[in-house]
Amino acid sequence: MKKHPLFRVLLAVLILGAALASAESSPHTVLYFYRNYCESCTPEEDFADQFLSLTGIRLDECDFKAWNVVRQDGQKELEETAARLKLSSVSLPLAIVDGIVYQGAAEMNTALAQNALSWQDSNDSVLLYLYTPACESCAAADAALASLPAKVEIHRGDVTIESPVSIERIDISASPDFAQSLFDLYAVEDSRRITPAVFFGKHFLTGARDITEKLSQEVALGWASEKPLFPDPETSATAAEIRNPAPLLTAIGAGLIAGLNTCALSMLLLFLSLILPTGRKAPVFFFLGFKFLCYLLIGFIFIEVLQRFNPSWLRPAARWIMTLLGIILIILTLSDAFHASRGELGSIRNQLPSPLRGKLRRVIQQMTKSRFLLPASALLGFLVAGGEFMCAGQLYLMQLISSARLSTGQGLALAVYCLAFLFPSAAVSAVVFKTRSHLRAASFFAGHMTAVKILTSIAMAGLILYAWFI
Repeated sequence: MKKHPLFRVLLAVLILGAALASAESSPHTVLYFYRNYCESCTPEEDFADQFLSLTGIRLDECDFKAWNVVRQDGQKELEETAARLKLSSVSLPLAIVDGIVYQGAAEMNTALAQNALSWQDSNDSVLLYLYTPACESCAAADAALASLPAKVEIHRGDVTIESPVSIERIDISASPDFAQSLFDLYAVEDSRRITPAVFFGKHFLTGARDITEKLSQEVALGWASEKPLFPDPETSATAAEIRNPAPLLTAIGAGLIAGLNTCALSMLLLFLSLILPTGRKAPVFFFLGFKFLCYLLIGFIFIEVLQRFNPSWLRPAARWIMTLLGIILIILTLSDAFHASRGELGSIRNQLPSPLRGKLRRVIQQMTKSRFLLPASALLGFLVAGGEFMCAGQLYLMQLISSARLSTGQGLALAVYCLAFLFPSAAVSAVVFKTRSHLRAASFFAGHMTAVKILTSIAMAGLILYAWFI
């Protein structure tokens, strides 16, 4: 799907803004005094490594100055600094970070490491993982990511902290603009702009070999707990998803059409016929509300199973599964439309089996006579939704397979579908209560069954086209 130019601008501004915010934040001021006579020694480089290990921050990102007190200028600077800070004694090496004095390596390993924990909003180890569906190298990287512990112990001097590990996965085929901006932000050379790729802190790894060999060690070193260059992962994922509202629009359209299914509406009308004499509307809210929860639960279980087992073949095969399933259902639905147009309702095949329909009708009749009408209506809505899923849930099943292709936002797409699916039922309920007659609604939908079946077929064909061309 071609991206709107405005989105490209907004996405670039998002990542550029994050980079500028990081660059413009007040740098830490670091003064370092040491004594060194060795020609081949590099105490300033050694301190830079020590500072990074203690704080998670690079010295080249700070306002850093260092003096060797063996030299006259270093000795003079130390004396002036000691006088300004009113230091009664001086122990080298000495570091002054944001005005706080740390004398000797032992004090740096404890006090500096402890104080540095407050410099960051979080000590979480955050990783941003870019992958491509049906990629063998990505399967190897997935295994490396799965092997990471839920928490890692990071040692900073004499201080040990527990850092929860979180991984944000983004399908690069669904978010090419975001991926390109991320590669630019980290100045990744052209030969390494590949998937799999993992970004964390100010570091990145690309290619299955580097990820499998180095990722665990670098996370254990605490590099992923450094403040990352990229925006917050939740913001990143949102930016990647909002560029394309098509999944939500298709969920709304498919849900509305599926909600007109006569199988679902016939059970609703039977329920309304028994509730209408009571004049109570609350049971209808409970009935529809728990139908929503049942359908949503079915969707979440489906997605959870996919995420738990994560078959590598699923995403590339989803289009073919949707296509084959859709063609079968379209043929059955159009056949039903033909029989409905000729009044041959007994020949309609794409509906609940007669024994199950009869059993559901008896359950509805019994439960609506219960003294506990509201709990009974809630339980009834849940049971009816589960029972009618075989008939009314065909578009939902295709929507679930389509949602499996999304890198994020599956839950939102499922909730939107379920709400859209129940909207016709809510509208019918309102009309029935206003007219005080369920027979008119039943007659209307029976007379328009052909149109509903044709609309359902069109929606299924639309989902197939969406899977292949969007």
